[in-house]
Amino acid sequence: MASQQVQPVNTNGLAEMIRSWVHFDNLSATFNRQAQQARTARARWEAQVLEYLQNNRLTNAIIQIAGGRLTVHDEKHAQPLTLQRLESLLHEYFGQRPAGSDDETVAILNYIKAHRGSTVETRLKKS
Repeated sequence: MASQQVQPVNTNGLAEMIRSWVHFDNLSATFNRQAQQARTARARWEAQVLEYLQNNRLTNAIIQIAGGRLTVHDEKHAQPLTLQRLESLLHEYFGQRPAGSDDETVAILNYIKAHRGSTVETRLKKS
């Protein structure tokens, strides 16, 4: 039986990498919290500005600001296409087809679930 030699591990290098990872993980979490707070504050101010413009019938106004201008406009956002939403739409679609047509919703969803693909990424996780 051959004996294996244990190679010394450079724990100083590993410790420095882990310290750096923890530092940037904490920094990232702080920035994410600050960004969320900024988005929340911006949304509150936006609601107040829009309410003021609507109350004063100024929704067509063009407001000059540093770096550009502000206008009021409507944005259209599509609903996320979840499997539950897709199932509902497929049932609706097959319900509109002529009598005697098969509702293939379950078969289509099973196919989509089996073939939608995924990726696996190895990450560090702090718990």
